[in-house]
Amino acid sequence: MTNARNTPTMDGSRQQDAWQRRRSALAKSPGVATVTRELSDGRALSLAYVRSGPRTSAPVLVIPGGPGLASVMPYQRFRAAAAKQGLDVLMIEHRGVGMSRKSDDGINLRSEDITIRDVLGDLIAVLDAEGIEQVTVYGSSYGSYLAGAFGTLYPGRVRGMILDSPMLDAESTHETARELNRLYWHGTESTADHASRVRDIVEHGAIPVGDAGFPLQLLHEFGGPELVARMLTLLEKGKGARVWSWLNRLGASEVMETRPFLMEFDLVARSAFTELGYGLPHDATLGPLRSDDSFAGLADRFPPFAGEPVDIRGALTRFDWPMLVLSGDRDVRTPRTVAEHVITHAPNAILVPIEQHGHSALDTAQPLAINAIRHFVNMQSTSPAPGAAKLTAQRSIIARLISFRLALSKVLPKAAS
Repeated sequence: MTNARNTPTMDGSRQQDAWQRRRSALAKSPGVATVTRELSDGRALSLAYVRSGPRTSAPVLVIPGGPGLASVMPYQRFRAAAAKQGLDVLMIEHRGVGMSRKSDDGINLRSEDITIRDVLGDLIAVLDAEGIEQVTVYGSSYGSYLAGAFGTLYPGRVRGMILDSPMLDAESTHETARELNRLYWHGTESTADHASRVRDIVEHGAIPVGDAGFPLQLLHEFGGPELVARMLTLLEKGKGARVWSWLNRLGASEVMETRPFLMEFDLVARSAFTELGYGLPHDATLGPLRSDDSFAGLADRFPPFAGEPVDIRGALTRFDWPMLVLSGDRDVRTPRTVAEHVITHAPNAILVPIEQHGHSALDTAQPLAINAIRHFVNMQSTSPAPGAAKLTAQRSIIARLISFRLALSKVLPKAAS
């Protein structure tokens, strides 16, 4: 019989072995390399990164969202598609995540090992290791904050910048709540009926207002008011409870579930809360809807928000490089107002509006993101030409899945829908 006391140690050993095997396999992937980064107490981190496509004089550093989202494994198809377009793409595995999760002694990084400034230093270390003097920086969502912070601290290393669904600071939390309530609690010209229906559904107890924010945000970003209306119709008929719960679980899973080498929020959480203001108290004057309850429920586990380490808003006027700002017309998480602030203050920035699109082209409209990068890199002028074309995103797989679940709920009995 197995000694019960030894089981956790044995389980931990098996998990460590499995992690190491997976990391070793990924390390053999084309273009994957590491650079050594010193940590405290004599420890070291073999920070992983990957470079794909032909080596060119115009490499692109792509920084995904998160924090907690890996780069090496989740974006393999993206890099393959970008390489076919002749793009020289560099992606770095964020410290505390995926291949960069553990120090060289095989132990998880400590929370104090993971700060925004450490991550920015990692970017510089990789550029130096690759002999890259200047780079075009593409940042999506949280990655756009890192891109902006990188430009603020290391302007001489920036050749150009693409901000996809830009996030500037902790104020983004309030911008999200403001937009969500504007659309679906107070109502706009096009969503006044939707907002009235949401208020009625909440008032009659079909859904608690505290559970309403994230599903409404997700539905809007992937299908606009039409998809929201389909969900509301189900709820009004006493149906759709399982779909509603599923939508809420999608939000919670990003925070609560660690998926190795894909999404690992646990080690980077302290930085998210203390440096970027995740889970800040809700401003009730905006309305009762909020979409970050999963983060808010964890906030008291970490030191309070101490302010952003880099003031990007204050630095925008010094961003004198060519710059594109991608913004979906359905983006609630980083609404159009944030993108407009960027183009108002950054002298060479232009807005590229994306129709029928929510948040992060890098994640939900990759062909569009690749085309934007390709056109940007190939531009001959020193700054983007005014009046860039408006783009339209294709319907994503997630949008199709949500639509299918709603259609299925419509024909199922109430108890099963």
